[in-house]
Amino acid sequence: MRTPRGAVLLPAALLSVLSTGCSGVEGTSESEPTAQAEVSEFEELSGAEIPDSAESVEVFSVGDVDPLATYVATFTLPGEEDASAFCASGKVGNYRIISAGDVENKERERHFIGEAELVDPRKCTSVKQGENVDRSVVFSFPEEERVSVWAVTEEVGW
Repeated sequence: MRTPRGAVLLPAALLSVLSTGCSGVEGTSESEPTAQAEVSEFEELSGAEIPDSAESVEVFSVGDVDPLATYVATFTLPGEEDASAFCASGKVGNYRIISAGDVENKERERHFIGEAELVDPRKCTSVKQGENVDRSVVFSFPEEERVSVWAVTEEVGW
């Protein structure tokens, strides 16, 4: 199923799985998705643009957006070139292979990756200069499938 760019879908089932899967306890905490959000909200805070080639785009906020917003976007891309271009679009950081071959549990929770198997994972990360915004993206490359993307952008108070 192709989801047009800009469509914001967060099925109740996904919200429920993510909510209970992250904390193991029902209810709202700062580490749970709390509401669907617009692609534009994610892009404005991160400075990166979700490519037109992205499919299955889902964007949600995490915790209370006041005073510091956090948005997570998940989507798929056709290939590695698009993944690298996404990191470059907002100067999110150097597109690099994750040396240990997997993402630590803390980062899996932050990106809402859950138990998904990461294949040949790559990452880009940085702080948006002058705006105190932390950005981080994890990519997975399943064989003969599209690139899976988990991106998080959050305001930080320094």
